[in-house]
Order: sequence, then structure tokens, then C-alpha cells
Amino acid sequence: MKKASILLVTLMLALGVGLLSGCSFNKSYTPEPTEQKIDNSLLHTPGTLRVGVDASNAPYAAESQGAIVGIDVDVAAALADELGLKLELVDIGSSADQAFTSDNVDIVMGVGSDSQNCWVSNPYLTSSIVLFAAEDNTAIPKDGDVYVVAAQASSMSAFEVGNRLGEDHLDATADIQAAFEHLADGTAKYIATDSTIGSYVAHSNGTAIYPVALLTEETSYCIGAPTTATGLQDAISDALNKLSNGGVLSVIDSKWLGTQLNLDTLTVIQPIPEPEPEEGADGETAEGEGDSAE
Repeated sequence: MKKASILLVTLMLALGVGLLSGCSFNKSYTPEPTEQKIDNSLLHTPGTLRVGVDASNAPYAAESQGAIVGIDVDVAAALADELGLKLELVDIGSSADQAFTSDNVDIVMGVGSDSQNCWVSNPYLTSSIVLFAAEDNTAIPKDGDVYVVAAQASSMSAFEVGNRLGEDHLDATADIQAAFEHLADGTAKYIATDSTIGSYVAHSNGTAIYPVALLTEETSYCIGAPTTATGLQDAISDALNKLSNGGVLSVIDSKWLGTQLNLDTLTVIQPIPEPEPEEGADGETAEGEGDSAE
């Protein structure tokens, strides 16, 4: 094995010297720019794709060392490259509806599939509130089981734990990191969190978590464009399909989230049914005890 390793290194060095000797150190290599595939009349700035993102929404987009980074940024950059355009990011906050007129952006990332105020692309990412466990093949909790679900207090995840599993199972933590700590130390058997955020935190910390079930239906993240910009819509749709079919979107997901989740295979835990109202002897709903007398 040692001789084979030495031989491999020697061959690599020889190849490197051979390649370098055939090049001139006085010349620099510049890759050929991608041919622009969209007419400038469809863009606010010729040759540039102006993309609106919410830079306070990690891991989709967030400020880091003076730059905006995240899943949405990488998808936008891949789109711009596919279209042969430069990329310009615009932080529009959560006001996606007004961004086309107030910020003069060409497209907006992270638009919901049900948006009525703009054209919406096919999804480039889906998410849901997911029940995760620290061990693979952990069973879905059943009625009568004793267990704890950690979730960030006052979050939609915490609400859905109460709504679908019961408040008595909820461990409301100060933040998402504390919820992960409770899962790791065994204080909680499950953690409930948005699938994208949970996967991002786990991937960043080098922690393994395993999806058990969904606590909400899937939410789609799409690209929005003005309803009248049909030429731009067609170009974005075509570019997005190429990125998806070519595996680029999967690479971006893996970079930020690690192992991709297939939400379609998970069971959706339904909300706890509302209790039936009690009826009095005359068939009318009985008033609750303890009401103040007039």
C-alpha cells in the first residue's frame, strides 16, 4: 500500500510538471463567459439579473461578513449563470409584493406557491414542520405514549406540537439550539422544527437527526416575477428546469442542509379532534359551569 501511494504521488507530480511546462506563466486563463440567453429589454439593468431576497431569513438568505449568503443566493447565482447574466442581490425584507415596483427587481426568491400578486415558478425547495428524532427508525408517537417534544417557544413548531400531539408533550425551549441540546441529552425524545432550519442547524453542528413525521403539509419556495413579464417568466422556468434536471439544485441543498429529506414519504400527523360539545336534556348545548350569575 505504501509503495502504491508513493507511485500515485509521483505520477501526479509528473503530470503536474508536464501540464505546467506546456503553459506560459505570462498568460492568465479566463473562462469564456456564458452567452446571454435573455433580451436586455426584459431586465431593469442590461446584462444583470436583479434578485430580491430577504436577508434576515437564514439559511435562505442572511448577512455574513458583509455579504448576503444562503440557499436563495446560490439558486439565484446559478440562475444568473445559466442565463448568461451578472447577479445583483437586493435585500427587500419580507415585502416581496412591492419589490417589483419599489426596488425594481426582476425576480424575487422564496415566494409561496399560492401567491396571487405575481407569477410563480415551480418550487426550487419545499419544507414542512417535521418531527425529528436522534435515532434512525424511531416510531411515530402513539396515544398513551410517554414522550417529550422539544420546540422553540412561541414558534409555529411549538404550536403544531400542541395542536397535533398535545401541550403536555411540549418542551418549549428558549431557542432552536436549546431544543437540539435537549434532544441530544435525552431530555426530549423528539424535536419539532421547520425541515430546512432543522436540517441546516444539524448539518452546521455535525449532528445527525432523522425525520419521523410531518406536523404540517409541505410549503413550496418558488421564484416570483411580474405577471406581465412573460418573456422573463419563460426564461426563468427554462433555466430552473435545467438546474433541477442537471442536479445543481440538489448540490445547493446538500451544501446547506446535508442529506436531502424526502418529505413525500413521511406521514402527516393530523390535529387532535375538537371535543364534541355537551348537550343538555332539552337537546341544546349546555352552558359551562362556573359562569357568573346575573
